[in-house]
Amino acid sequence: MDTLEEQLTQLLPKSLDDVIRANRDKVQLYFSTDDEIDALRRPLLDGQIKAQVSDWAFITLHFSESQDSLVYLVGFNQTKHCTWMTSFITGVGHGMVATKSGSIYELIGVSTLDVDLVHICATLHQWGVGQSLGVPHIFY
Repeated sequence: MDTLEEQLTQLLPKSLDDVIRANRDKVQLYFSTDDEIDALRRPLLDGQIKAQVSDWAFITLHFSESQDSLVYLVGFNQTKHCTWMTSFITGVGHGMVATKSGSIYELIGVSTLDVDLVHICATLHQWGVGQSLGVPHIFY
């Protein structure tokens, strides 16, 4: 019989690839490629910066059947002092990121591969797609 600690350890994802556990033939989650980010590069219109994001990374949700991909920004929101995941990115330029919701974020520092997997799980559930993707049930 596994201890509670062992059960929790098995529940938590160990990598970005381990976040999605169902329908993996239809949807993948991974660190964005240079080509995916380059496709989003464009001059961004001036606008108010919603927050500065440090310890950031671009992650991609790729849908195999349609070949569509959505790129998201994850990292630490310096303004709200918490881990953050944006709506999908519509533009990248000069250290700034624009999102579908119309927000503009300033990137601070360099990208990382050390992302908050628990927050990504919670966000996917908050958005209503976690269950269908077999994402571990994490809420906070």
